[in-house]
Parts: sequence; C-alpha cells; structure tokens
Amino acid sequence: MPFPAFVAAGALATNVVNQTLPLVAPACCRDDILIAQVINKALSVAISPPDATWQQLYQADADCTTAADDHRAALFWKRTSDADSGATFNFTKASGTVLFAGVISAWRVCNPFAPICRTALASQVNVGASDNITFPAFDPADAEVHVVFFGYYGNDLTAMGAAMSSDANPDCTTRYDVESSAGNDCTLCCTSGNNDGTNIASRTWATASTTDAGSTALVVGLVATPVLPNNYQSVRADSGISVGERIR
Repeated sequence: MPFPAFVAAGALATNVVNQTLPLVAPACCRDDILIAQVINKALSVAISPPDATWQQLYQADADCTTAADDHRAALFWKRTSDADSGATFNFTKASGTVLFAGVISAWRVCNPFAPICRTALASQVNVGASDNITFPAFDPADAEVHVVFFGYYGNDLTAMGAAMSSDANPDCTTRYDVESSAGNDCTLCCTSGNNDGTNIASRTWATASTTDAGSTALVVGLVATPVLPNNYQSVRADSGISVGERIR
C-alpha cells in the first residue's frame, strides 16, 4: 500500500488589519487532503474555518513566558473537490488586529474519508523561549503512516534544519518554513516522513532563529485508503453472490 505524500504548499497569508484571513490552496486534485495551519498572535481568540467541510484537528492557546510569543494555534483539514485547486478559503477570528497568519498544504494518496491516523494528534506547548521546537512522542496505531510535524514559532528570522534531533522512521523532509515580520512575528513550519508503526520518541527541530521564542508543536499521522485483496471482485446484484464475497 502506498504511503500518503506531500504535494505542495500555498503561500503564507498574513493580516494585521481585520478578522478575515484569505488562504490560497496550492494546485491539487480531487480527493487530496488540504491541511490549514493557522496562527493568531493573541490568546483566547477563537479561529474559525470557512465552512463545515473543514474539520478541526487542534486549537489552543500558547501562553508563553515572553508575552510577545503568545499565540493561538489551530489546524484544520478537508477533503478536496474539483473546485478546490488554487481556491481561496476565508478563515476568521473572533476579534483583534494583531498578526493573523496561515498556510495551506496539500497531501495525496490519503484515505479521503478517514485520512487521520487512529492515534490522536499529539500536541505540546513550549512556553519558554528556545531555539528549538520540541515535539511530543507519537505512537502510530497504523502500520503504514505518513507522520507530519507542524511547528508554530513565536518569532521570525528562522532557518529550520534539514534534520530533526532524531531523524529515522520517519526520516523527515522539510515541507515549508514560512515566516512573517508583520505585526508580532511568527514562523509556521512543517516536516514529514514515512513510519512503519513504530513508536516515535520526542524530538526537537532547530530553528536557528535570531531570537529564541516559545512555540506549539503538533504531530499527526496520515493514512492511505486500504487496498482490497486481489481475490475480491465486484459481482452482479442478481448473481447470488454477496458483494465483497471472496471468489475462490
């Protein structure tokens, strides 16, 4: 069974004027999975997706030691339709004119109806200022899973390392490292790789930031559509054989 794979990421969008953040999806195909990574540089301000086709994976505050690093992190996903390639999606927040930023990535060969690993998303808020983003351990319940690490960093001027502190199973590839100096700075970053179901210990990802910051770290698994054994086949409704019955 093939592993899910990264397709592309759209451009970073920012807004420091109002409560609407238009995010543009990258080019994608029907039944790809879009994941929106969104940050707001304030606490206790709810972030909402454009509509009910987007499902929330995570949303919480990071009340950091350095007040300038405070943020709210959110992650949403949706299954694509034919109209979603390059489309604009308006995410909103309840109030405020501080930095509101986000990016959408596209992922292929995921199960379009249940793309998320049975192990729930793992999260960790790193309140102290650090040059690293520390991610929690993650033990995939699925034997073939593409593990994705999303980092939300409370400052910019970052240069995410090619490798994490431990970089086997999964051996990760940086998917994007986008940052903004608008408003109260931020960096959004993503790295991912394939895993065979083996427990993944906590790891760190170096930012090489000019100024250390607090962060939020999320780990989620993507799974592919199961492949039916080749001794199953479709049959006529009037054949007397139940649909999906094994053919000998």
